[in-house]
Parts: sequence; C-alpha cells; structure tokens
Amino acid sequence: MLKSFGYKLPGYFMEYGPVPAVDEEEARKLIRARLNVRRLPWGLQVWDLANRPLAKWKVAEAS
Repeated sequence: MLKSFGYKLPGYFMEYGPVPAVDEEEARKLIRARLNVRRLPWGLQVWDLANRPLAKWKVAEAS
C-alpha cells in the first residue's frame, strides 16, 4: 500500500511532497531521482505525512 512522504532539504525552510512510496527507503530513492543526485544531501529529513503533514508557509505581505 502506498504512503505519502514529505522531505526537507538541510538549510532550507520549505518542505516538499507528497512523494508516494511503499516505505521510506523507496521514498528516498524517488527523492534522489527527483533531485537528480547520486547521494542525498547530509541532513535531509524524510517523514511519513500520516504522522506529520507538510507545513503551510505563508509569506507576510509587504504593506
């Protein structure tokens, strides 16, 4: 059964997803392909969206 995963690159505040995958290992493979890299960056965070949804970021409008 497919789950949805989110990920966050180290040093950035944006969270990306959903990445549909069977488990976290497959999600990491798909993220590596999406980023077009041989190895995932050190400090990359991957989590199951069932446990914690993606954060909704709002940028304050300049007045």
